[in-house]
Amino acid sequence: MKKLVFESNLLSDGHLYCPEELAHKKNAHFKVIVTLEKTGLEASEHEIEQSNINDVSEDFLSEKELSYYLNLEPL
Repeated sequence: MKKLVFESNLLSDGHLYCPEELAHKKNAHFKVIVTLEKTGLEASEHEIEQSNINDVSEDFLSEKELSYYLNLEPL
């Protein structure tokens, strides 16, 4: 399997930018690594849940999963 690394930006509609040449490839799998700088801003539980709903509308985080992700220590 070929690997390709590229940087992306968050678009105004909440999606990640994908280069046009990759956007319509069949059987493409993406691994997203997010790096956040400490800004003092934190997402609320509602914002995190809403983000998940927009990404995968059929799959919701359980309360246990949500709690787990909210309590992770930054790397």
